[in-house]
Amino acid sequence: MGVNVSTKTRYALRMLVDIAAFQDSGKVKIKDISERQGISIKYLEQIVATLSKADIVRGERGPQGGYKLTRPASEITVAQVVMEVEGGIAPVPCIKGGSVECDRKDRCTTLDMWLRIEKAVMDIMSQTTIQDLLDDANSKGIIMIQDSMPEYII
Repeated sequence: MGVNVSTKTRYALRMLVDIAAFQDSGKVKIKDISERQGISIKYLEQIVATLSKADIVRGERGPQGGYKLTRPASEITVAQVVMEVEGGIAPVPCIKGGSVECDRKDRCTTLDMWLRIEKAVMDIMSQTTIQDLLDDANSKGIIMIQDSMPEYII
């Protein structure tokens, strides 16, 4: 844990936005996500296993297989994804999910600031959904619909 969000979490969010963008035309295949996002299939398979265990996506094997979100994109928050993939995020190593693990906590001159920063970040992530990310990408022209088949560029 640290102030940086891991590559795994960033890729998980990109994967979920991709699935949200394409699931209306059927289950979304890992291979297609990999091509659109430039993320290896092996890495996506690791991420999707985590997201499946967390009941964020549901997969189906076979020729008609692929992945869909288990609920509307507007009901999946960035905070939920970060918690499942990272276990949380903190601006400094001594803070974990609002609790402080430091032998200097009683005399730390910066602790309250770090706790406020952690809370502000989690508030933003809790108020941001996968649908918000998709809508933002759409408004910036990152997602383009061509011949009823969306082309998705990040």
